[in-house]
Amino acid sequence: MGEWRLHRTLPSLATEAGLGSVRRVHHERRSWPVLLTGKLVLDAVTIPLLIRALTALDVTPSARPFAVFGWLLASWAALAHWVLIRDGRRSVAVCDGGLLVHTEGTGRSRPIVIPWDAVTTPEGTGPLPPPLHWRLHWLDNGTQRHITLRTLTARDALIESVDSRRPSAAPPHPRLLAGTAFTAVAVIQLWALTLSPLAGIVLAHRAYDLRDFASLCTHPGTSFPESAPRTTTGPHPTVLFDEEHGTDPVVTSTGGDGGRTTAAPDPDAVQLVACSRLVRRQVDLVCTYDGGESQLTFHRARYRIDVHEARTGRRIAGHTVDADDSDSCPYWLAVGRGRGREERVAAPAEEEYQHLADSIAADGAKPS
Repeated sequence: MGEWRLHRTLPSLATEAGLGSVRRVHHERRSWPVLLTGKLVLDAVTIPLLIRALTALDVTPSARPFAVFGWLLASWAALAHWVLIRDGRRSVAVCDGGLLVHTEGTGRSRPIVIPWDAVTTPEGTGPLPPPLHWRLHWLDNGTQRHITLRTLTARDALIESVDSRRPSAAPPHPRLLAGTAFTAVAVIQLWALTLSPLAGIVLAHRAYDLRDFASLCTHPGTSFPESAPRTTTGPHPTVLFDEEHGTDPVVTSTGGDGGRTTAAPDPDAVQLVACSRLVRRQVDLVCTYDGGESQLTFHRARYRIDVHEARTGRRIAGHTVDADDSDSCPYWLAVGRGRGREERVAAPAEEEYQHLADSIAADGAKPS
């Protein structure tokens, strides 16, 4: 039936049952402060995990806002459906003349009507209810009956009404309080996603991981506006990528201690991003096996290393590196499924890349 329709239906049911006006309705679910707190905690845990998962899957950082806001839209819609629309929940209406217990989605044609004078208190019941559930007892034509009520909203107020056999005072403007609470939650989330330190990561204005900077190589025009600005003097922490390794950095450099520092720079400290790509290759050595049935061709290659500012994405310098690692043919060649032809393209050694990254980080991006 849904909570909105229920609030319109219960008054007429209470009038038909002779219980008078409905003063308060308790729903069998957690109260909205608990729901909102739980939702905030869930979002605070889920959003960082979602960002980490996207980074691990090498998804472009520009997809983060869609993923995060998609999660928020879906989760808030699910919460609203559960609170306002989902059937199968029990509601207890406190009326002037007694209680009206209504259960949705069970096919029950009429609610349970319990006048105040039918409510009973079993012997041995203490002044405080058990922490997880509470039983409401009443007499129905001389027969003792009961129902178990669990996670009710404002359960203490319902117990007070049952003990005093009259409606307890409702809090002032409950809908206003609930609306204020929901607005406060919305403001907190809006702040977290637009102004807090998390906002830069969610909106892809700031790198979450060093792998995020690979998008400057693969997606022209990408930038991270909240990255460290390129300083006029060194050091300039640098991260270098190439086509073969994808989004995994080949080498990094902090630019300190003349390149002797081996620790990777913090993503927030990176100023420069170097992107290596193959621009030319040339046959260098051809090795034949099995009377010419199998062949291995070595290529010398030239790589272009473009250096970009992490903050703006602007290309500021370029370097070229020639690679040649074909000194001689190997003694044997393993070819899948029999005879065939293979090619190997030379690539700069990691030590060469490291030397270049240290140079860029220490002295800045100078063309060569």
